[in-house]
Amino acid sequence: MNSCNLHAKKMPRRFLAPYPIFGTKNKRLPLGYQKRSPYYWWWQFLRRNQEYLECCERGGKGKHAELYKDFGDVRDDDFHKWWTKDERGPNLFAENYGAMKLTELEDKSQWQDGWSKDEVMILAVPLTSSKRYLQSRFAQLLKERHTAGRGRPTKGSTKSNAKYQLARNYTVQNLEKTLDVYDEYMKHKGKKPKVPNWKIGESLTLIPKAMTSPKLFPAINAARRNTMGSSVKRYLSGAELIIENVVLGKFPAQ
Repeated sequence: MNSCNLHAKKMPRRFLAPYPIFGTKNKRLPLGYQKRSPYYWWWQFLRRNQEYLECCERGGKGKHAELYKDFGDVRDDDFHKWWTKDERGPNLFAENYGAMKLTELEDKSQWQDGWSKDEVMILAVPLTSSKRYLQSRFAQLLKERHTAGRGRPTKGSTKSNAKYQLARNYTVQNLEKTLDVYDEYMKHKGKKPKVPNWKIGESLTLIPKAMTSPKLFPAINAARRNTMGSSVKRYLSGAELIIENVVLGKFPAQ
């Protein structure tokens, strides 16, 4: 897994989740390196939202025009092109740490309501004390309060201020599996005879222990079909919820 730092031309950009790696212009890395990033799956799920695709067809006009201003046209299969155009990816998902700097507050009115004890430390510094004492005391307090590693935010404790923020309850593996199930289902939707959910699951080996076999008793195969079908239904429900909410700037919805 890559670190969550991306060096742009002007300043480092930081993410609270792994960003996609593409390699160099002359030596592109395999697609798997992009799939490690949840931002890749954000893009993929947005491409499954029919209303947003219609907005793209109209050149950004219509119901999701505001979202289109940020995410643009997602119909092209080239994720690298979409991510790098006008630094779109970093602008949408990178943290904005430049807003807060170490500074002196001259009046209590300068305190911002959005600050919390976990993010900002307030000190009363007696200027009558020696610099040596103040420096020693500050170093001690900083050691106690600033527990994160150098230059890297902690995923679990850092509050995101990115323009579009990821939900905490996700894994890349689950996002990929959810979309695989959805795509396989859509491939067979409307066809006759109807393909049952358990067969969709078996085509993906969704649950290896629930695969049927002619060597097994009919009752065992029936139980396995029920297990597989129920699992496919759960993944489909999850996929539909994510696709519905991704146009609201929420990902992944649970």
